Amino acid sequence: MTSAKLLLHIKDENLHREAIDVLRKPGNQIPFDEHTGDWSHLLERLAETKPEVLLLDLAAVPSELNIAMRQLRYQAPRMRVVALHSSADPTTILAAMRAGANEFLHPPLEENLIAALERLLSNSEADMVPASRGKIIGFLSAKGGCGATTLACHVAAELQTLTHKNVLLADLDLTSGLVGFLMKTPSSYSILDAMKNLSRLDESLWKALIVEHRPGLCVIPAPAAYSRWDHPDENRLRQVLQFMRTQHDWVVLDLGRSLNSIATAVLDEIDQLFLVSTLEVVALHGLKSIVHGLFEQGEKLQLVLNRTPKMMDISTQELEKILGRSLYAALPNDYMGLYQSYSSGNLLDPNTRLAQHFALLASKIAGVQPVKSKKKFALFG
Repeated sequence: MTSAKLLLHIKDENLHREAIDVLRKPGNQIPFDEHTGDWSHLLERLAETKPEVLLLDLAAVPSELNIAMRQLRYQAPRMRVVALHSSADPTTILAAMRAGANEFLHPPLEENLIAALERLLSNSEADMVPASRGKIIGFLSAKGGCGATTLACHVAAELQTLTHKNVLLADLDLTSGLVGFLMKTPSSYSILDAMKNLSRLDESLWKALIVEHRPGLCVIPAPAAYSRWDHPDENRLRQVLQFMRTQHDWVVLDLGRSLNSIATAVLDEIDQLFLVSTLEVVALHGLKSIVHGLFEQGEKLQLVLNRTPKMMDISTQELEKILGRSLYAALPNDYMGLYQSYSSGNLLDPNTRLAQHFALLASKIAGVQPVKSKKKFALFG
């Protein structure tokens, strides 16, 4: 598939004819391609070819304009968008510019189309939307009580400490989420509010929904009350996750326990999924079942053994053979330390052995060197 600097997606016959006539006029040197397929194929094409400018007929947008523009930016963050419409209706112009269009044009196009395109193409290296997208990782317990929430909270905090980046901790365990309680970030809002307001979700609204735990680390907790009528629409949930990538360098998800519907829905959006288990027979049974069900996830799927005793009845090698996968990390047990920390309203003391393991886990995930400690620790043992 070719990747010209300019891509056209125009459904209106009159607009299409006029745009083509202008672009093919002798002396105009802007190469272009056309997309005649549907919206989903347009998004796929943008992800593959990354044109510098998209000439977009607003009549071809299948959903609310704010949502459509976020989808475009997600697939091609650097791309500029020229919105086309058959009329100069002020309401339409305002909606397009608020949604993020770089230019708005209407007939006659001959007067300003080429000038607008040349301006955007000449400035393609300046004032761009950052091309980098945040990474999303999720923690999922093989069964209830394996510690995914504890890991998510501590890894999020350690990622911020290690990388000095903007980190979001999101509680997607909607029925019994404890992230807000453990992080001491009470809020009237949750990710459900972001989904309900998807059509107007922008940076300003997002900042009103999240809670700052400390500089660089924000939290969006689970809802205070949840009923089956609140179960999120999977497509809207994925769109909110895509939006999170544009606002944060790291997004850490607490996905609750077992392979629930929410965890399944977000698999395609996350970069790494950490399955958390203990050595309990029931937990290992659940872990093996999930590993089998998610076999096709490949390297995205990582196994973390939590509350590992000093003396194990089964070796790490034997366990890996049973599961058919290598362990990403094995963390020691410190039930009393966690209990005392949570009782005092804090995360685990960073000088404890378990906290050092959390730091090592975060450094491995981020691909950075861990902060040096007086004591030497390893992710196994």
